[in-house]
Amino acid sequence: MAIAIRPFTREWIPAVVAFNDRLAAGGVPPEFRFPESDVPDWLPHVDGRRIYQQFYLAVEGSDVRGAYILKYQDFSFGGDLRRVVHYRLPISEGIVNKAYSRVGVHMLRSAMKAEPVLFCLGMGGLDRPLPQMLKAVGWHLLEIPFYFRVQHVSRFLREIVPLRRTAGQRFVADVAASTGAGWAGISALQRVRRTAVDGSVTTEIVSDFGSWADDIWTRTHSCYPLIGCRDRTTLNLLYLEEKPFIRLRISRGGEVIGWAVLLDTQMRANKYFGNLRLGSIVDCLAAPNDARAVMRAAADCLADRGVDLIICNQAHGAWTAALRTAGFLAGPSNFIFGTSKPLQAGLSPLEPALGRPYIMRGDGDGPVNL
Repeated sequence: MAIAIRPFTREWIPAVVAFNDRLAAGGVPPEFRFPESDVPDWLPHVDGRRIYQQFYLAVEGSDVRGAYILKYQDFSFGGDLRRVVHYRLPISEGIVNKAYSRVGVHMLRSAMKAEPVLFCLGMGGLDRPLPQMLKAVGWHLLEIPFYFRVQHVSRFLREIVPLRRTAGQRFVADVAASTGAGWAGISALQRVRRTAVDGSVTTEIVSDFGSWADDIWTRTHSCYPLIGCRDRTTLNLLYLEEKPFIRLRISRGGEVIGWAVLLDTQMRANKYFGNLRLGSIVDCLAAPNDARAVMRAAADCLADRGVDLIICNQAHGAWTAALRTAGFLAGPSNFIFGTSKPLQAGLSPLEPALGRPYIMRGDGDGPVNL
């Protein structure tokens, strides 16, 4: 029977539950289960909102064989606002049943036909099935660099999973942790480019984003070739007050120059971070020439809270330089930004003058794993 794409409406809920059950029976991790309500918990489609989600199903008769989400949001292309759509959480029964191996391709082509200006974000690395599929249909793929700053070296070496996969790696990491050699080496690397703190910069934790956030958005978005809308309305929808986000307003000499959204999370047997207390710079914004002050303020706020490790993904040159001068080191990235041909065509003429796209974790699924 042919596969058809349908909006997720209430009568499909039992079929979605059954779809998720089949995935679970096939050993698919819990994070790859589709929402079992037709109304999104996060960013529902409410009249008047410019940022929202819609759910779609790939159905075969009365059965669901795949599903995906389209997240609609305004982006600035060097100052020109346009609608862009995030193709997120595509899940196909093909991952547990080869009879449905083409469902993923069918869903992607359907989404591209309905909304040509598409992007994907995250995806776990260039070698994963989704990025490989995107590459095959002509998408442009960019690794968003990963940066980290170690605050407690001994705990880092004893918990960070990628450095402890083999017995030999665990032995070296434990020796480095117990002898102090790890502390000396990592601390020296992080100090090399760290600049002095600007005493005129002050920070304040706020409960939400006010008109000052609109002012920052208005005067900065044209500085970047591509940046998702970050006005006060959008930010207050993305970073809800009841969630554990730390919203930081950053000023210099009494003038607000930028903001940052942070997380302070105690990890539990995480596949990357073990049991580290993880600080994440989820999102931030300022003019490029204020990036260093904002990034340093955000990192130091997390350090003062006592986290073991601070991480951030960012591609724009002014902000990667800011991360380095705040003592961050570059690590391997599995955070991929994929752009459809129409989106890349609109972006490419702007990149030589304005640098790489401004993309952070807040532009995707949200910091769901942090």
